[in-house]
Amino acid sequence: MERKHHLRKVRNKTSVKLDYVLLGVILLVAALLRLWKLGKVPFMHDEFSALFRLRFDNFHDLIQYGVSENDSHPAGVQVFLYYWTKLVGWNEFWVKLPFALMGIGSVYLIYVIGKQWFNRKVGLLSAAFFAVSQLTVFYSQLARPYAAGLFFVLLLTYFWNKILFDPKKPSVGTVIGFAVSACLAALAHNFSAAQAGLIFLTGLFYLKKERRKAYWLSGIGAIVLYSPHLPVFYQQTFVNGGIGGWLARPDNDFIIQFLRYSMNYAPLFMFAVGLIIILPLILGKWEKRRKPIRWAGIVWFLVIFALAFVYSLLREPIIQYSTMIFCYPFFVMVAFSLFRNNTMTKMQTVIAVAAILFIGASSLIVNRQHYDLMYHQGYDQIAQRMKQDSDSIPCIRFATFTESAKVPEYYQAKANVTNRVIFDYDNDLSDMRQWLENGDSEQIGFGWTDYANPVWETQAVAYYPWLIHENTWFTSRYLTLSRDSVPGAKPLLQPLSHEPMPFVEMEWGKPLVLYGDSLDADTDVVGITATLQAIDTLSRCILVMEIHDQATDSLLLWQGSDQGNAMAPGPHQLVNAVRFDEKHFPIHGKIIKTFLWNQDKGTMIVTKMDYYSTRFNTRLTGLYQPL
Repeated sequence: MERKHHLRKVRNKTSVKLDYVLLGVILLVAALLRLWKLGKVPFMHDEFSALFRLRFDNFHDLIQYGVSENDSHPAGVQVFLYYWTKLVGWNEFWVKLPFALMGIGSVYLIYVIGKQWFNRKVGLLSAAFFAVSQLTVFYSQLARPYAAGLFFVLLLTYFWNKILFDPKKPSVGTVIGFAVSACLAALAHNFSAAQAGLIFLTGLFYLKKERRKAYWLSGIGAIVLYSPHLPVFYQQTFVNGGIGGWLARPDNDFIIQFLRYSMNYAPLFMFAVGLIIILPLILGKWEKRRKPIRWAGIVWFLVIFALAFVYSLLREPIIQYSTMIFCYPFFVMVAFSLFRNNTMTKMQTVIAVAAILFIGASSLIVNRQHYDLMYHQGYDQIAQRMKQDSDSIPCIRFATFTESAKVPEYYQAKANVTNRVIFDYDNDLSDMRQWLENGDSEQIGFGWTDYANPVWETQAVAYYPWLIHENTWFTSRYLTLSRDSVPGAKPLLQPLSHEPMPFVEMEWGKPLVLYGDSLDADTDVVGITATLQAIDTLSRCILVMEIHDQATDSLLLWQGSDQGNAMAPGPHQLVNAVRFDEKHFPIHGKIIKTFLWNQDKGTMIVTKMDYYSTRFNTRLTGLYQPL
């Protein structure tokens, strides 16, 4: 009997040592995926938004103008970045490093919590999954609230477990740890704040009498620590009018797409994870004891998802993949919770963890092309392409359209790009039209970011209809265009009508028709260009596009061009463009009708009308959607 007991202890020690070795491998993989060439990852739009709101001389202005009035996130990360960038500057590696480290720390905490709730095997499998999931890798490489919020939600859960379930009486350090981590979670992101509150409330159902004092002290401590932030929360929520609104309404299959995204849109990874989850059932060695904590993990996931989804449908869209990052780990731990420590042999454990790490990492790197997409982003890549064009094409000019001119300016100035102009939301399309008309260069480079309105690209193509080369990155695109044909250039405009149409005391032009079925199914942009010679000054001349359903001829969309400033006598290009979507607004089955609405009946001659179309490039949405 003693020998059997001794052998069991030896096997347990060996198993524990192996598990710690596997944990070390998991953390090494997590670190490599998050830190690999981190300094080569350019700042994204959200990061620039935060960085540009750090330019204040004092803390009061930072909170008032950098957070309360111009942000929808709590102040925690913004305050950290304020002091951190004073120390390290705007170097990409150093700015992002704390968030990458918190991402690695989150993988470790997932293991610890899985072990607290269930056992070491659940902790290992859950940690391995999150080490290679694009959900956590991506957000660990951004200097934004997501990695921080996840880390502190997991940290408060660790202390929550110790207060409620640890055999030892809660120490002062545990109480303080819960209060501080809960406060920091609330200061990181609104959804990590909601998660922290839900975790605390759930604890009341597990709370034993002898632990009430420690538990309530920790909760009250968190509220006291958070209380200075309440004026900021009030300003953002009730004065500014909400915490979202710029996103699209979620589709009914949002949760399915989120789960696919978390598994890297990789069928093999999904199969491997699913197979491992049900492996205890296959082996006949599953955890049969009831685990009330499972309900906590399920509730924490479903409540946060339901709140975000319903709010997005009834008020304003706020749900996106990042909002799910704070609750998803608990769902995953519950999914793996059928495992017992002795469900698998040591070799089977090694194989299961290795399968998750290898298949997940390879799908992230190869199938998802995560690093190629992360290292090549529009702001810096447009600047680099402009620099290359300026070195090889004499007298070329450059233009960019973006949400805010400060963002591309950062990298274009860094690349020393000259002879350039940046248009943003403070400009009208007519500003770009005048820039195009007043230049004498034979070639231009035009880039856009932030999934810009396609009418800007169409305007550039109207004046420079020959493509020398093009590049597409996440939500960004760059074209090198020529006014006339040059060797290797490709024509971009297709004729609708090259029959001159004179307008003399005439308000409506002849409608022209383009059938969507004549274009490729993955066409995402159709632009119309009207080449005209104005005889009079044209103050209100609009190029109209109507989208009709081909089967019923019902009008689906009416869109008039934004002429902007009046067009003086002389040659002009008037444009309009519509973006299609193969899932929500496909071009097939549509009829595009276009005509000129000459509201002041000014005299002009329309010499020709053409159309411009582009096919959807999956790199535009590749960091979130399938490639």
